[in-house]
Amino acid sequence: MDHSASLATVPHDPRRNPSYPAKIHAYEGPHWQAVVAQARSRVEAVRVALEGMAEAARQSKLRLYHQMLGALDQIEDMAKRLPGEVGDLYAEDRHKLEEAQAALDRLIARFHQP
Repeated sequence: MDHSASLATVPHDPRRNPSYPAKIHAYEGPHWQAVVAQARSRVEAVRVALEGMAEAARQSKLRLYHQMLGALDQIEDMAKRLPGEVGDLYAEDRHKLEEAQAALDRLIARFHQP
């Protein structure tokens, strides 16, 4: 019994190497850049608030601000990588970006606590 006749064949596109998976998230670039812009503006608002504080209060909040910069770096790095990722790498980088966003949210909330 010949099973090869029942297999569907996909036409080969000579412009594309079949060993590389398709980058189906390439169109998401503008979305992730908007996420980065929002995170930057939130961190910038904290920086402006720091400048308006008295020195003692500012010193007590400075560590949180530096941690926010670290979370922002992670968000920027993942947002840059996501449109070109595929499969599990995309899922992993998206998870990292979501974790960095959650960390930034927590840090900003702590910053605004007395």
